[in-house]
Amino acid sequence: MKLGLIGCAIGRHRVDPAKVRHAHGVHAGRCRCCSAPLEEVTPDVWQKLQVRDAGLGPRSFG
Repeated sequence: MKLGLIGCAIGRHRVDPAKVRHAHGVHAGRCRCCSAPLEEVTPDVWQKLQVRDAGLGPRSFG
């Protein structure tokens, strides 16, 4: 598990095939190790999604 987290830190995410869903015309899933959201760009190529926090992060209260 720890080696998987190190791989995720350098961008080597592994998709969990049991949690892949078809949403809005693309396949979306989560990483096995860090649960980061991923989307399939081309067949068998996955990219981490940039999820917005809607401005509720700590920087907006300063």
